[in-house]
Amino acid sequence: MSKKTPKKNVNRVPATLRREQLVDATLQIMREKGVQSVTLRAVAAEAKASLASVHYCFNNKEELLRSAVEHWLRTMVTDSINLETTSGIRDAVNQMTTSFWEGLRNGPNDLIAQFEVTLWTARESSGIAFAQNIYPMYVEEMSAALARSLEKSGGTCGWSLDRFSRALLCIIDGCGIQYLSDPTSNAQELCLDLVDILLEHADVPKH
Repeated sequence: MSKKTPKKNVNRVPATLRREQLVDATLQIMREKGVQSVTLRAVAAEAKASLASVHYCFNNKEELLRSAVEHWLRTMVTDSINLETTSGIRDAVNQMTTSFWEGLRNGPNDLIAQFEVTLWTARESSGIAFAQNIYPMYVEEMSAALARSLEKSGGTCGWSLDRFSRALLCIIDGCGIQYLSDPTSNAQELCLDLVDILLEHADVPKH
């Protein structure tokens, strides 16, 4: 009597794909309900996966959140700072600022979740080192984009690009919080004015 060949589980999702689905589900919960609403059970439900599969892919909630935030930040930074400008640092900064405000108006929950994640990682003792990597990631990618614009245009900047990028982030984030608090405020106009002041103070030529 011949042995029956075991049936393959055609519904089984590869671990790599399942991890991606769980990360996407985590980000969706963060955007809609906030970081505090992220639980392994909630993520499993959002991804239409079993709780066991979440435990298989991630050791704990902290590891899942870390993976989700790292993926999110890389994607967000790439989308907002993916510049190919030959007009110099002023044009690059204008593109970055425009991209930020378009994204904020179209999806304010993304910025809210970004701030929540930063505060969450800073509050969690186990996440302090991770929190310290969030802004450096922004600064590094922003500095690299600005460096490319300077190289292509032959322009100059009186400040180091690291310092300039950090100052630009201070302006953007601060005005972004004001906008979230009061969308009727002149936060965007103020942001643009402050960026102009920064460019002047950092000795960035107009032409």
